Parts: sequence; structure tokens; C-alpha cells
Amino acid sequence: MEFLNPSFLFAFAALAIPVLIHLFNLRRYRKEYFTNVRFLSNIQLETRKRSRLKQLLILASRLLAVACLVLAFSQPFIPSHLQNNRKSGYRAVSIYIDNSFSMDATGTEGKLLDIARKRASDIVSAYKSSDIFQLVTNDFEGKHLPFLSREEFLALLREVKITHNSVSLHEIIRRQNDIFAKQIEANRIQYLVSDFQKSTTDFENLKPDSLTDYILVPVVSVKQNNLFVDSVWFTTPAHRLGQAVKLNVRIRNCGSDKLEKIPLRLTVNNLQKSVTNFSTDPGQSAEISLPYTEDKTGFQLGRIDITDYPVVYDDMFYFTYNIAGSLNVLSIFGKSPNPYLQSLYTSDSIFSFRSSQANQVEYSSFNKQSLILISGMDELASGLANELKAFLERGGSLCVMPPENPSVRQLNAFLTSVGAPNLGNPDTVKQRIASLDIENEIFTDVFERNASGKITLPDNVDLPVVQKYYQLTGQPVNPPTVIMRLQNGSPFLISLNIGKGKLYICASPLDRSFTNFQQHLLFVPVMYRMAFLSENQSSLYYIIGRTESIDLPSDTVKEKNMVKIKELNNTFEFIPEIRTSGQQMQVFIHSQIKEAGWYHVYRGSKQLSSLAFNYDRKESDINCFTYKEIESNIKKHNLRNLIVLKPSGLPFSSQVERLNMGFPLWKWFIILALVFLGAEILIIRILRN
Repeated sequence: MEFLNPSFLFAFAALAIPVLIHLFNLRRYRKEYFTNVRFLSNIQLETRKRSRLKQLLILASRLLAVACLVLAFSQPFIPSHLQNNRKSGYRAVSIYIDNSFSMDATGTEGKLLDIARKRASDIVSAYKSSDIFQLVTNDFEGKHLPFLSREEFLALLREVKITHNSVSLHEIIRRQNDIFAKQIEANRIQYLVSDFQKSTTDFENLKPDSLTDYILVPVVSVKQNNLFVDSVWFTTPAHRLGQAVKLNVRIRNCGSDKLEKIPLRLTVNNLQKSVTNFSTDPGQSAEISLPYTEDKTGFQLGRIDITDYPVVYDDMFYFTYNIAGSLNVLSIFGKSPNPYLQSLYTSDSIFSFRSSQANQVEYSSFNKQSLILISGMDELASGLANELKAFLERGGSLCVMPPENPSVRQLNAFLTSVGAPNLGNPDTVKQRIASLDIENEIFTDVFERNASGKITLPDNVDLPVVQKYYQLTGQPVNPPTVIMRLQNGSPFLISLNIGKGKLYICASPLDRSFTNFQQHLLFVPVMYRMAFLSENQSSLYYIIGRTESIDLPSDTVKEKNMVKIKELNNTFEFIPEIRTSGQQMQVFIHSQIKEAGWYHVYRGSKQLSSLAFNYDRKESDINCFTYKEIESNIKKHNLRNLIVLKPSGLPFSSQVERLNMGFPLWKWFIILALVFLGAEILIIRILRN
């Protein structure tokens, strides 16, 4: 037990007053006239014993009453854990307010963020005006760095709002520790007011400072349920006008209730494309396919909507993609252009086809091409090889067809440089293509599926014949995908992922003396799909806070025009940092985008791209640690200077005051003083006669 005002203990000298009164009363005599003297001795003996007992009880009551009053004014208390570690000096109090999206849920006293603000206000009220305070939120703003007075802190507290930023608990404590490093002489106390989501509360990564006390203040929502759109993706990566596509949507149910017939809506360019409903079991996810037809070229702005309460920030999901009006295909040849390629790609207006001899090709046009075809080239200049390698790494698609003569040394040098198989010795044994990877994206929508959704080719299917072919040798960096395979198991057409692009290698040139593939029915869909799949698509969406840079193809607009990123409704725009490397442009966001939605990239008046940004779904899983689980984790990870404030019968402000001031005993001593005074009165009355 300790005392706030130990100087009042000198008042114990007042205990001499009842003693002096008692002694004075013993010396007082009173004459008693009694008619019968023979009863006098017995009466005197009995009266003296009762009087002495009465006086002693009264004296004891008075002494105890005075002692309790002295102790009460000395304000005794049982020190708390914080006071045992306290050193002399002022107190520096850092208070973290979790203002992430999950704090938009509802608790017993209103919104969790409002409850957290009230808790912070109660905390600072429990300290002296001479102490200093600091506010920390998920925004990590510069105005929250300095320590403030109580009034300044409360003014800053009123400005705290919900933010998209999601920060792990160990990052918060590390930031607070860095700020505390300058408060050497102070008693360091950190309060963390949060719902302590399991997705962000990483006890295993905490590294608390041994000189700092940490008090965890959980705020609990009434119902920890949330339904949200997790992600979207297309079954087919390529998009073209008039194509039937399927958008896949994953919905997650983080609650404990089964949800049935929840409506879901898809809109593209503000036009409703599909409406359906779905059901999910507790803690499970549902995948829904939404079919529709592409009816417009250009940038497509899509959105998925569901209805859920109370957490609503993740009920919408934005995405965007581009449908090119035409696809640029470039054929680079050695001595003469390939007539089959020319005939194929010029017969459809969706392709913008151009042929160029190797020594006349314009490297600057590579960034505009969707697909580059190399055919009949026995010589490959180093400059062209370097440009083709850069084209692949940026995300382009390249199809290599060997020359008719066996001089492939320079072509193999290029293939080796990109980590692809080499063209070996020609094999003149007649073969037939025996198998197709029918599940490959090249054959999407080429073959009909049966009732069970599978593709089954007949046993006697007519497939291309190969008279001569080059054996593919070597160990590539990435294992290739065999799209077509010959009877002897050798690959005829393969694909490899090189950088961000895709490389196709055909084992035979498109010549009648080698194969009839160029005259077969498969030739058209295979070569068309190569072009469609080569369309350079940026990501369907980006995540706010996670995406810092975006790669876009360099544009032809004059460099003097600045690149700008504008929100769809033009209420917000900024100039990003741009780095151009060759034919690639890297756009740096630097956390300037804070609201979910669609954004357009412009250089001058020309639109370069459309981007979709969504909030991080890290906060969507609102399952939180309970008080017992928090205590269990504190013990498990041996976090000795962490305390969790559990609910009790006391108001929160009283809990903080008790934690800060210890357990006060003065009220109990006041009660005891009154009890002893009452006992004195009873003794006087009962023992009067």
C-alpha cells in the first residue's frame, strides 16, 4: 500500500486527543447520596467495572475513527502494474486509434470508430494536464508525429475518419517505439484502441520495448458478419467485338450465417449486363459465372455490386479492360513474304497486317504490335534479335517459324538468349500430328463440348501431316507447353512464357514440302487465337495501397505533354511520376489514389489507358480476437509488458483511472471511520444504564 499524500500521516498525532479526553474523564468525581449505606460497597464495585469497560470501548472507537480519517486524507492505494514500473517524471502517452474499414461496424454504443474516439478521450482525461499525448492512426500522417497537450490532442481526435489503409499491429507498435525514442525522461505508455482483427493483429511479430507499457483496449462489434466481393477474372483473356465472354466472380462470406438468394449485378459502361443471385454457407466462398457479349470497342468499365450491411466498402468491385478496334500483326521475312500468312490476316478487317523484310523493319513500330511473326529467316541480325527479346519481355507475342534451309545457327542463338529450345537437325520421316492440347487457350471455342462440358475428338479425326520437321532440343529455362505433338512424341507447336510475353515455336516452316498445316482447317483458328491472345491487356484491377507502379506501352504523343491520371468524374486528378525505358512506360502512383473507382490515363488530350482501383480486402475478414484469445496470445508469445483491458462493472474511465492511479482505498477508510463513530454512539447509548 502506498499514499498519494503521505504528509497527512503526521495527523496521527491527533490520536492523543481521545486519550487525553479519556484520562481527563477518569479524574472527574461525582457525589452520590444514597439512603442505605449497606448497599454502597456492592454498587460502587459494579459501577466501576462497567464504567471502565465503557470508557475503553469509547476510546477504542474514537482512536480507530480518527486513524481511519487520517488514512483517508492520506489517500492510500494499492499500486497497479504501471505504477510499479513508473519512474519519476512526466508521462508521455501515445494512443493508437484503429480507423480502418472494419471500424465502420456497429458496437453496443454505436459505430466502433465513435466508441474508439470516446475511449481515447476518457484516457487523456485520466491523466494530469502536465502530461503529453500523441495520436497514431492508420494514415501515418505527419501531423500525428508530435506530442501534444490534452486540448490539442482532443482537437486532433475529432478529425479522425475511416480510411482505406490497413496496417498490421507490429507496424503500429514499431512506429510508436520510433516516436518514443526521443522521450527519454518520460514514463512511456501506449494505448492501442482497436477491434483487433485476426487478419492484422500479428502477435508473433510484435517486438515491444521493455521500457514501455502497452495497454490493449478492444472495441467489439455486435455482429461479426460480412459478405464481400473478393476478386473477378475472365475465362478467356482475349477480348474482341461480338465475342461471348464469361466473367467469374468470387464472393466470400465471413459470417456465421448461411446467406441465400443474395442479388448480384454486373454493369459494363453503365449498362446492366447480367443479374443473378447466389447462396453461401458460413465461412465459405461462392464462384458465379456471368456471361455476356462484347458489343463495343475501346476501354470497358465494369463493376460488380452486392448488398450487405454494415460493412459496405467492399460491396462494389471495379474492373476495366480494352477491346481493340484492330490487332496489329507484323510479319518479318527473309527473302520473300509468306503467302499463307498474308492471305490469312488480310482477309479479316479486325487485323491490321503488315509484312516487312528483315533489313527494312522499323524497330520503333514494335510497341504497337500485338503479334510478330518470323518466317523463312536463316539470318537474324543482333540488333533485331535484341529488339525481339525486349518485345517479349515487355509482354508481346512472337511466333518463330524456321527457314526451309537448315541454316538456323543465328536463329538458335536468339532462342538460347531468351531461354527457349533450339532447332536441331531436320527429321525427314513422315509424321502425322497425333494429339492436341485441347484444353489450351489456343483451342478455346474451336471444338464443341459435350453435355458434360468436355471435348472429345473422334478416333479418326483428320489432323495435319508433317513431311519434314526440326527436332526441338535443349533444356529451356521454363518448361514449354506442347500445343501439338507428333506421332513419335516430338513437339510440333509449343509455347513458352518469356518475361511478360509469350513465344510460339513451330517445328516446320509453312511450306508444302514440309507440312500441310497451313492448308488445314486448324491453321485459321490457331493463328487467329495467337493474335487474339497477344493483345496487350493491362491488369483488370489494382489494389489501393499495394500497387505502386503500372507498366503501360509507350505512346507516340509528343513528350512535352504531361501524363495525367484523372478520376472518371473528373473530381480528382494528379500528375504521376513517369519513367520511360525503350518502348515501355512505367507510371508510379505513390499512394495518391485513395478512393476506389475508375481512372483514365491521359497524355495531353489522348487517352492512353483506363485503370480500375479497389480497396484492399484485408479488412473484409472482420473476425476478431476475443479477450481470452488476446490474453492467451500475450502469454504464448511472452509479451510481459502488454495488458488487455477487459470489461468489468466499472465505467471505462474508472478502469483507466484505476490502471493509472492504482486501486484507491480512501473510500473504504471513510466508511470505516463512519462505522467506528456509529459504534461509539451505540456504546454510549447501550451502556448508559
